[in-house]
Amino acid sequence: MSWIMELVKTYDTHEDLMGKENVEGSKAVLMPICHVVQKAQIEVTIDGEGHFSHAGVLPKAEQSTLLPCTPASEVRTSNLAPHPLHDKLIYIARDGDVYREERDKDVRSPYSLYVELLGKWVQSPYCNPKVEAVYKYVTQHDIIDDLCRANPPVLYRDDKGKIMQKWPYNDRPKPDIFSAVSGDMLKALVRFRVINIPGDDEPDLWKDQDLQRQYIAFFEHEFSQGADLCYATGLMMRPAGKQGKGIRSPKDQSKLISSNDKNDFTFRGRFKDGHECLSLGYETLQKATNALAWLIRNQGHDCDGRVFLAWSSAPIPGILAATNEVIGDAWSTPLEITQPQTLNKWVECFDNAIKGYYHNFEKDPNAKANVIVLDAITSGRLSICYYDEFSGRDFIQRIENWHTWGRWIQHREVPANKEKKDKISRKSNNKILGYVGVPSPRTLIKACYGKNVSKTKMKMELERIFNCIVQGRPLPLDMERCIVRRVVTMANTASGNKYYQWKQGIVEPACTVICNRWNGTHKEEEAYKVALDEKNCNRDYLFGRLLAVADHMERSTFEDYEYGSRLTNAMKYMEVFSMRPAKTWVTIHNRLIPYMQKREKYGGKERLLLGEITSLFTKEDFDSDKPLGSLFLLGFYNQQFAIQQLIEKQKKEKAERKSKGADKNTTSQSAENE
Repeated sequence: MSWIMELVKTYDTHEDLMGKENVEGSKAVLMPICHVVQKAQIEVTIDGEGHFSHAGVLPKAEQSTLLPCTPASEVRTSNLAPHPLHDKLIYIARDGDVYREERDKDVRSPYSLYVELLGKWVQSPYCNPKVEAVYKYVTQHDIIDDLCRANPPVLYRDDKGKIMQKWPYNDRPKPDIFSAVSGDMLKALVRFRVINIPGDDEPDLWKDQDLQRQYIAFFEHEFSQGADLCYATGLMMRPAGKQGKGIRSPKDQSKLISSNDKNDFTFRGRFKDGHECLSLGYETLQKATNALAWLIRNQGHDCDGRVFLAWSSAPIPGILAATNEVIGDAWSTPLEITQPQTLNKWVECFDNAIKGYYHNFEKDPNAKANVIVLDAITSGRLSICYYDEFSGRDFIQRIENWHTWGRWIQHREVPANKEKKDKISRKSNNKILGYVGVPSPRTLIKACYGKNVSKTKMKMELERIFNCIVQGRPLPLDMERCIVRRVVTMANTASGNKYYQWKQGIVEPACTVICNRWNGTHKEEEAYKVALDEKNCNRDYLFGRLLAVADHMERSTFEDYEYGSRLTNAMKYMEVFSMRPAKTWVTIHNRLIPYMQKREKYGGKERLLLGEITSLFTKEDFDSDKPLGSLFLLGFYNQQFAIQQLIEKQKKEKAERKSKGADKNTTSQSAENE
């Protein structure tokens, strides 16, 4: 029951946001108890005397409506159970029976049930002038007739006087109502606005917080019943009936708590009814459910119905977010991220962000962080796949470990225009942003299993990564093996523009996985970083460096027209090289000889670098054809990174010398003119 109590605490903490719309930083409304959110298609405006003013069809973006409900109407399906205020036309229209084709004479009409319930609210001490206006309107006017006569009309009658269900004219513009409502027009939900009420500044009834509180008071008075023990709080209160729907999304039909199966093994003969097995207070269950739905919409991560959620009383970073999302895109830099000061700046920014989260929990050392995973196998039953509670500082520590263990250079593309959305190229005009950290788990999974990974596989792998993060464990070994294997098998396709897709889309996430597993199981002084470790004599690391130099040496000789089609020998043989490095290196080295000769005019720097790296090997390691471990990818990337740094430094120095030379020429010319 702890998860229920934590959700109730969250609800009580944010009670001042109850029913408010457009709250900064919030994507959804925290529903008050006894209320639900549904989509209204029609909006009717009346005055304070209950007279029709105007009506219109709501666009989809504005349809979400918070409306009062009863225990029966909250979970209604085919049963007749009216909402107390806003409802479907078949409930609120006095003239609805005229247009209903099927009517059961032995059953009370939906309209009579609606008017009876609304009348009780009007006659109670918790009434509101706007509710009275709605009551006058629905009892004294025919709403369907008003909607047909409105200017412009909202509903349309055919030649027989029936409501049109489809627009029959192809040569005329189709009215909005036929796009907003699918199915029976009489099932369109109507919400009310009341204008010209003296002293009232909120005509939209679904936004009126005073009205919401008045209905809650009316509900507690009208629907009161014998108190029972709430197992979650230990208090005596009105017992909950059926639990509401819409937890994961407005269309979600699954429920966390249900006991409607009385014929099979629900109670297994131990209890007389469901309340003996589990009894929850109505207010407790409403608060917990509403808080959970609000949290999921604001910060939950949904993957094909499986929801991953973490929350706390203090702000916390997203568990499944990339590092750039934790810090903010304002710190993302263009592709030239290889400058050392840029890396240091990123580390500093992330550290500052994490310290901010730590500081929030220092104010309240007892604050908890809660983690929950929800999923439904069937459409009616929602299960808790995982739940845990952490101290706030411990939770932030685990998030920090996730982002630091696998910290690596990552790139993501921001298309300059739609036409070049999918291009990642050295010649592309697209804006490529780089950051230091870990990519999102979805990116890791796609790098590991391909972009077309199935929803089922994505959901399963996300949960594995999620558990690793919250439990402070390194990523699974099979994921490392899989992603390394994919790097080397895809290398021989990395020609031209695809080279950057391969490097940024697969190699960088692979380095994150490798670093996560290594740094999570070794001491801090043994951690791998993006900076090249020139003293590292690990055999796998050194062979990776050799391959990177070979790739750069050959790629540097490409003409501009060759970048789009040629594949270097290093890329072509990478898969075989990873399995038989010593033998394959002889082949690659022999094929490098023509390119070495071309590069000699630049001082033969790559040839000298190959000699330096080779000298770090022991004879046994260099001659061994034992398959390489995953660390060779770190050596490969680190060496490429170091070469790119050197190139950027030389370009910068050349530009500075050119600028100084231009300044000297300008100065001398000025002196001559004088």
